[in-house]
Amino acid sequence: MEFTISPQETKIRLDKFLVQKFPQYSRSWIQKLIKEALVLVNREKASPHYFLKENDKIEINLKKPKPISPQAVEGKIEIIFENRDFLVINKPSSLMVYSSQKNKRDTLVNFLLARYPEIKNIGPDKLRPGIVHRLDKNTSGLMVITKTEKAFKHLKSQFENGKIKKEYLVLVYGKVKEREGKITFPIFRSKKKGYKMVIRRFQDLVDLKAKPALTEFKVIKYFSSYTFLKVQIKTGRTHQIRVHFNAIGHPLVGEKIYKPRKLKTKNLERPFLHAHILGFYDLKGQWQKFKQDLPEELKKFLKNLEKDN
Repeated sequence: MEFTISPQETKIRLDKFLVQKFPQYSRSWIQKLIKEALVLVNREKASPHYFLKENDKIEINLKKPKPISPQAVEGKIEIIFENRDFLVINKPSSLMVYSSQKNKRDTLVNFLLARYPEIKNIGPDKLRPGIVHRLDKNTSGLMVITKTEKAFKHLKSQFENGKIKKEYLVLVYGKVKEREGKITFPIFRSKKKGYKMVIRRFQDLVDLKAKPALTEFKVIKYFSSYTFLKVQIKTGRTHQIRVHFNAIGHPLVGEKIYKPRKLKTKNLERPFLHAHILGFYDLKGQWQKFKQDLPEELKKFLKNLEKDN
């Protein structure tokens, strides 16, 4: 299949252009096709972030996603609540939500399909059935999974319109001066390191790639060299909490990517980041709110800090 870029289609990112042409596919799937050279620009491999120019010739080979193999996932995934429309789980750290190039089997989606095969066609993306939001691989805590198409659209709309309550428990290095506040740096993907997100520090600088991001925080407790906080995100940007706190000079304890190189990290094998509270409206319009305490490894880490304090 081929396209020639018109003047009206210039300056659009390649992946966004193709998502507009093929709305039945997710952007991540389109990006995968581009990275596998199944999309060519002027007969050459291109980046998903390539900005189109007039008369560019796009060739695309659309291959159907391979079905996901249901299978048991190592470790127990706790079901907090379940009804006919959705379920709320406590996702453990180290578990990916859906497949990547490196990990195509040991994911939350594999677990869900093994236990709830009926959700395989829920939502537009067959690689992410029932998934309306995600947590990073090493983030633990509450997630809602939809079991019906009606619930999927209902919850997806709330996430897109900022009606969902998402509160996290976070431990950062240093003492955050303000007892409560907001972080508003826009966020975009690094050109040099595609896995990493970066902030736009100068708010008045026009940059179409930077997306608005809002993180609100409130201090729970100060330790000698750390701050324990509760954090709410009003936008759902990739790595938002990790990026924002590093930007204000307080990287998360256990963080491997978003921290100064010289910082000596505490012996914690994951970021201290836990999805503590999740709230949303069910299909009857009733507010549902769930709370999940810290996992044992994070509780133990806090207790050790209290001893040293």
